[in-house]
Amino acid sequence: MGARTQLGPNPITWNWVTRLCRILCLLPVPMLAFSQGLAADPCQQGSQALQQKNFVLAETALKRCLAARPAELRPYLELCGLYQTQGREGDLAGIASEGLKRFPGEQRFYMTVGNHAGRAGQYERAVQVFAEAHRRWPLQKGLQESLADAHLYLGLRFLDKAQNVEAEPHLQEAVRLAERDIDARLNLGRALHNLNRSVEAIAQFDRVIAIAPKTPLVWFHRGMVRQALGELEGAVADVSEEIRLNPGYPPSYLVRGRAYFTQARFTEALADLDLAVKKMPENGKAVFARGRCLQQLQRLSEAEEDYRKAVSLEPDNPEPMNTLARLLLLGGKREESESLFQEARRKSIEGRTVKAGEIQFASPSQR
Repeated sequence: MGARTQLGPNPITWNWVTRLCRILCLLPVPMLAFSQGLAADPCQQGSQALQQKNFVLAETALKRCLAARPAELRPYLELCGLYQTQGREGDLAGIASEGLKRFPGEQRFYMTVGNHAGRAGQYERAVQVFAEAHRRWPLQKGLQESLADAHLYLGLRFLDKAQNVEAEPHLQEAVRLAERDIDARLNLGRALHNLNRSVEAIAQFDRVIAIAPKTPLVWFHRGMVRQALGELEGAVADVSEEIRLNPGYPPSYLVRGRAYFTQARFTEALADLDLAVKKMPENGKAVFARGRCLQQLQRLSEAEEDYRKAVSLEPDNPEPMNTLARLLLLGGKREESESLFQEARRKSIEGRTVKAGEIQFASPSQR
């Protein structure tokens, strides 16, 4: 209900103020100061200063208000508003965290604390805060979306570190909370592929394609899974679609070139692998793959050159060394070939995850 407009002072109020002024004039100085102190309420003073954009006075008064009345919600909210206006992220997060502890039923504190944690890369904290908020307000769509995002970014952090086992449950939860989130599904598919759960991975990529078929890299990743499963025609079709939609992504040419190579389509493979090397000249896998293709086409000197470069780019990888050693042996370069075989054998032993004689019982997802 709106305030009504007064044409003049209320006579009752006006007379009361007049009498109060007369009384104050008769009061001794200490009593007058006490009366003025009563009028300078820090909570009211802080609110008024905030409305007037006197932020220095507002902050001082509102802090005094908090100290005097810690059970009141309003000064916490007003300080949050002040710090947000000034862009003081740390102070905003601090006062919101205090408010969250004292007023766990105030939704705005969850949003402020959770969002700040997410922006700061503290995804575990963001998950914790938004999970509690979602538990309290399960029908609040914004909180559910924020919780899904927190799980997604935490999952991505693990995925980027190749910690696929840790990434998977967070990405699964992100998909559960936001079924049409293509980023969550795409990255869940990546994690499942890395865990050798190919059928589940393809199901996630299929769902992304059904929702948004032009999503970058979804055809590429599905093609990689199909290639791993030996579905070479499907792999070539998927990666070709990725190249059509996103021709500037170099790994697509490497993956399709390898698929062509496995199909013994060496001329087509070489065309893709040439592009892959041109776009990724320091990628040892691309250079090595092209060398193998050149060898199949009997372009042996070019193959040798690629093998040597692959060894220099990946000195700890025994595969290019062994392949180069075999090629040199065929060419009569026995001494260098034997040296490379020995070096490759040493690298292979160094790269073992278990010692000789040990048996490691582990599922593919634990390796």
